[in-house]
Amino acid sequence: MRLSFLRAALLLVATVTFGPMAVAAQAPKPTTSSPASPGSPMPYAVFVKGAKVLPGLIPIVRKAGNVYFALAKTQIGQDFIETSVPSTGLGGFGPAAGEPYVAPARIMRFERVGNTIVMRWPNTYAKVRTGSPRAKAARQSLPSSVIAVVPIIAQDASNGTVLIPAAPFLGDVANYAAVFQAEIKNPMHGYHLDPSRTFFSQTKAFPKNDTLRVDQTWASFDPTLIDNAPDARSLEVKMTYNIIALPHDHYMPRIADPRVGFFEQPLLDFAHDRYVTRNLYYISRWNFAPATPGKPSKATRPLVFYMSNDIPREYRQTVKDALMTWNNAFEKIGILDAVQVKQQPTTPGWDPADIRHNMVRWVDTTNPQFGAEALITTDPRTGQEINVGVDVDAIMGMTRRIYRFVVAPARGLPDSPALEKKFALQYLRATVLHESGHTLGLQHNFIGSYAYTAQDLQSKKFTNKFGIATSVMEYAPVNLWPKGTKQGDYVQLVLGPYDYYAIHYGYGYVPNAKTARQELPTLRRWASKWDNPLYRFASDEDVEFFNGHAIDPRVAQFDLTNHPLAWCGVQMKMMHGLMNAVNARFPAQGRSYQEARMAFLEPLYYYTRCAVMPAHTIGGEYLSRADKGEKGSGLPLQAVPRAQEYRAWQLLARGLFADRAWHYNPLVLRSLIYNEVSSFTGGMWAYNPPNHHGVDIAKMAAAAQDMALDEVFAPITLQRIDTLSMKYPRGSTMSLSDLFNWAQSSIYGDLANGGIAKAGVIRRSLQIRYANRLAGMWLMPVPGTPTDAQAMARLQLIKLADVANAGLHHGKIDSMTRAHLEALMAIAKQALEARASVAAPSPLGRLLP
Repeated sequence: MRLSFLRAALLLVATVTFGPMAVAAQAPKPTTSSPASPGSPMPYAVFVKGAKVLPGLIPIVRKAGNVYFALAKTQIGQDFIETSVPSTGLGGFGPAAGEPYVAPARIMRFERVGNTIVMRWPNTYAKVRTGSPRAKAARQSLPSSVIAVVPIIAQDASNGTVLIPAAPFLGDVANYAAVFQAEIKNPMHGYHLDPSRTFFSQTKAFPKNDTLRVDQTWASFDPTLIDNAPDARSLEVKMTYNIIALPHDHYMPRIADPRVGFFEQPLLDFAHDRYVTRNLYYISRWNFAPATPGKPSKATRPLVFYMSNDIPREYRQTVKDALMTWNNAFEKIGILDAVQVKQQPTTPGWDPADIRHNMVRWVDTTNPQFGAEALITTDPRTGQEINVGVDVDAIMGMTRRIYRFVVAPARGLPDSPALEKKFALQYLRATVLHESGHTLGLQHNFIGSYAYTAQDLQSKKFTNKFGIATSVMEYAPVNLWPKGTKQGDYVQLVLGPYDYYAIHYGYGYVPNAKTARQELPTLRRWASKWDNPLYRFASDEDVEFFNGHAIDPRVAQFDLTNHPLAWCGVQMKMMHGLMNAVNARFPAQGRSYQEARMAFLEPLYYYTRCAVMPAHTIGGEYLSRADKGEKGSGLPLQAVPRAQEYRAWQLLARGLFADRAWHYNPLVLRSLIYNEVSSFTGGMWAYNPPNHHGVDIAKMAAAAQDMALDEVFAPITLQRIDTLSMKYPRGSTMSLSDLFNWAQSSIYGDLANGGIAKAGVIRRSLQIRYANRLAGMWLMPVPGTPTDAQAMARLQLIKLADVANAGLHHGKIDSMTRAHLEALMAIAKQALEARASVAAPSPLGRLLP
């Protein structure tokens, strides 16, 4: 459920020092700290006398508080996979415990140079034939990365085993510093690794992997964000480093197709020059290896999930049922018993850290970031999944609030603990279905809600069979309809048609194909179904509306039906009604009025989410992923008709910009207080009172309005609107004139006729902020803003000055209205006069336009 699930891979270079009491440097600089002329290693048997030796993939030796690797002769020059995974989180900030995305999984190699070992991440992006001239050329062209150079401490002359320090892993090998930089933008308030408080706390060795757990202390003299530790100046992060054996199970990778959403492993194909691009993408997937490919048979390597013992007992069956649901898709392609679920054993020696165990864990944080998250480790050479898992994060309290404050009041249901629990368990099932889909390699699919009608979603029979969207990989909201309307399932409880389609593409058997390239003709035929809405795919980049990148209004998060704006209209009316009636139901007799506050804020969140959504249509285009010649395909870009864009703007005008959209029952607003808390912890998580004792509706309205305006006036959006006439007949789609005129009319339409005198603070605030936006676009435009948009901003400022002046002469107005109108005139005139006074030549030798 996490929106930011695909983190950009961090390019890491670690730095270390080493020795008997090794500590790590703090800055990521490549260093070599071995002696210039290391002496001869001592005998292995002598060194390990009195030491603790852990047998495993690479035997681990612990002695005098230090940790060493005992590399067999055959392991020198051999490839392993290395991962960096935090075993503890930051309480809801940054990555969660067990999240394997702090650093990408990389190939790691130990190479001997004299009496030292180079710990290296070799470059594995190049796909070449081993031993070919192209392999040599790729090695010369693409850089590797060196983790450290360490001395050989001891050597067994009889078998060639060498002993080296593991001290480099005391450094910031994972580049965790980047996590703090991302969370805390101000470097003056950041955290740094304190080597004096960093140490190996645990080492484990298993047949397929070794783990090193390092207790890192990240220190700051001025922490300003992460406040849920006893002393926020010192945060302990337990980082687990895994060294994993490469899989050797005759796995054949599968090439990705942009029409079907799988996570991908990017490579550069240097094996030959037959293709126009060297970019090659393998999908991420589990290797089930059915006993008889192409015929119904059991998976010889099933995906076995272990439910962690920290999952509350009352939720375990729901989690298990959700995971097992994926077998329905695999049975259709002849892979039986593909997914299995077991409870974590309590037998001695069984350890979740063993890479052979795929864990589903329960996570509790003070600052919940997500409903749940998939955890995936793949072989960076092929995309083959080595280990997967799911973390479920503080979801049950959230879902109970949804039922109590939204679902039950909207449907006229009683405040029943049993019904509340039933809803929460359904939501948990839907969440685990989604995240376990990720573990099978599936990306999000944010066009999955567009294929069904409102009538479909109101039918329990329909949603029981097909779900509320075509895919569990959609971010579907609660399927909620007003009291008196038929009601289908609230959430996605079954696999949708797209899920079966995607599993078939990723795991279906292709006869007679010996290589990944030989599968392509069949795979391309399988993927050629864009004309059918049930099988369409669009993912994360397709919903980047905030910066103007996304263009297709059919692709969105948290919408439903093939007419999402109409659906949003129903939702907004329903939520507005719930908020106005809060005091009829909340708080219950004898309960705090904070309950009323929660009952108001929950539907307000849903209302604002829908109120902003029409902005996605403005300047939009329909995007098709179909290949040329595919059934039902045309050109990949098609215009959103101007009439539809105008309807979307009218929804913004009524539901977001209009003053009455934010009018609520005054008796309700006077009930929305919070509980006082007296705490010595000092943490915001314990008590962080808002500035207002009630709910600051004006602030929330301004935030929602600015979100929509930021989207439609983003430079990329303005550029696209400005050039639509180059692709489509003039007048068939909107223009920049339309955008600015619609905004001017809906935001300032009540100035000249005196209507502003009846408006309130929310309307006046919007008008001032929009005037400042126009002034900024004219005086200091954001880079990339088209000159046409700048010219239109100037024209709107001239119009604003005129209508504000007219408003001043419209009958009798009060002092607040007069002050407001004169402020608008001042902003407009000052912007126009300031630009007119600029006479200095630009760097191009001409006046500013």
